[in-house]
Amino acid sequence: MQRWLLGIAAGLALAAAAAAEPKLNLNTATKAQLIALGLSDSQAQQVISHREKSGPLLQVEELHAVPQMNTSTFEKVRDRVTVDE
Repeated sequence: MQRWLLGIAAGLALAAAAAAEPKLNLNTATKAQLIALGLSDSQAQQVISHREKSGPLLQVEELHAVPQMNTSTFEKVRDRVTVDE
């Protein structure tokens, strides 16, 4: 039973650490930051091109409008990004 409790404690610690990590602003992120987040090189470039052409994203969900952005990548990064300053 102690292993079970240790597993839960470790999971909670990881969740707390992830929650404390600052979110990456999609409107100001560099290509390198977007790639480090988990986007491919071409997806990162598409995010930058999209915001240069269309202006800043107002909601994280607008990331779906970026060419080459697929649902699995969006789901992977959605909780780690923001559009707020």
